[in-house]
Amino acid sequence: MGSRMRDLAAGAVGTAVVLLAVAGGLMLGSRFGSSEQLRRVSAVTSQSDESFAVCTVPLDPSVEGFFMLDFETGDLSGGVLNPSTAQFAAAYKHNVLKDLGFKAGQAKNPKFLLVSGVSAVAEQRRSAVTLASSVLYVTDSSTGTTAAYGIPWNSQQPQMMAPLVLLDIARPRGGGAKAK
Repeated sequence: MGSRMRDLAAGAVGTAVVLLAVAGGLMLGSRFGSSEQLRRVSAVTSQSDESFAVCTVPLDPSVEGFFMLDFETGDLSGGVLNPSTAQFAAAYKHNVLKDLGFKAGQAKNPKFLLVSGVSAVAEQRRSAVTLASSVLYVTDSSTGTTAAYGIPWNSQQPQMMAPLVLLDIARPRGGGAKAK
């Protein structure tokens, strides 16, 4: 009977710890306000290795896209998951090699950086293509040449295959550097 009592006592102590943790969480929640008062945040990420660079980018307040740059081919491709089907609903593809100044067959082991940023370009452009409020930046690591791409996005019609829109190119080393 002694071991049975110890098991019951240990279970009671465990239950008490859980109840205290829940009560503490409730007290903290009421102390710092309800979840309705907390701002929603979004984390944008970038990562790379010797073959690929990937990043996430917000397309609107509730949707993010995923983009991947293949160093070998120069193909920048991406997609958006449909929350209802958990399948990619929008797809993007663009080859960045020409934009970054590479000639056909010239790219030998190129290295790139890929990051996303927030921009008001979508509001400023007057064209038939609606752009997301974010842009993609691709940089050639050997020259610093950077291309900025707009992302076509229409939350009312997310089922599409669209090319990325080249917005501008900055060439910080030699030959007509462009910095805006």
